Amino acid sequence: MLIRTLLALCLFAPLPAVAQDSIARCGPDDTLQALVSCVHEAAAMLPADKQASVQDRIDRTAHQIDGTRRPDEENETSYPDYGWQAASALLDKGGAEALFEAARNKSGLLRYGRAEALLATGIRAAGFGPEDEAVHGLAGADGLAARINRELLALAGPAGEFERGDLAQAAAQLAALRCDASTFRAARQMTLMPDALRYEFWSARIEADRSGLPGAIMRAASAEDTAPVRQALEGIAFLHVHGHCPDAE
Repeated sequence: MLIRTLLALCLFAPLPAVAQDSIARCGPDDTLQALVSCVHEAAAMLPADKQASVQDRIDRTAHQIDGTRRPDEENETSYPDYGWQAASALLDKGGAEALFEAARNKSGLLRYGRAEALLATGIRAAGFGPEDEAVHGLAGADGLAARINRELLALAGPAGEFERGDLAQAAAQLAALRCDASTFRAARQMTLMPDALRYEFWSARIEADRSGLPGAIMRAASAEDTAPVRQALEGIAFLHVHGHCPDAE
């Protein structure tokens, strides 16, 4: 309760004048290129050292959106998907039921990281997995993806606060990919920070409406915290890759 109260105070505190001016300059253009420009505006509120820490990510996102690539981006570090590694081992051993059993019991390979393992499986089951992965026949199996969404929500309810946040966030992300508006809304309300900027981007995919994103980026902007900038960049990349939900257009 205390955490939610403090977050609410931060979210509804009056914005400094520089932020108000930036909101006026950011929008109404909601193209992805314009949203990157909004992120530049938001980053300008940070101290110089924190601006420097996010500038490379801003540049990389801009290059991703406009289709260019810098030479130093050719060899970007690719981190192992530990969630999928654990999930695929369980799927090999006993199929989806082995995965669900381990997740419910927090046992074996899913003693930790069950949100990540279920999300990785759900992404592939919904047809969004890497093409070069052996996906155990999951691609396109939305019935399984929907079941994983329900399982994530069911596991989130009795979980401790922080794990509940991870499970609910995973459920919200998978629902956004699957264009499942009702599951997305339910999952979002179970997260630790339902007003976080990432959810505005995921909602924009479901609703096929980016018009609220310029203002959302600037309202979330902080003079101290780089999290809103990072979440905005991740959201822009998400929309660039996945676009809008077809049924919403």
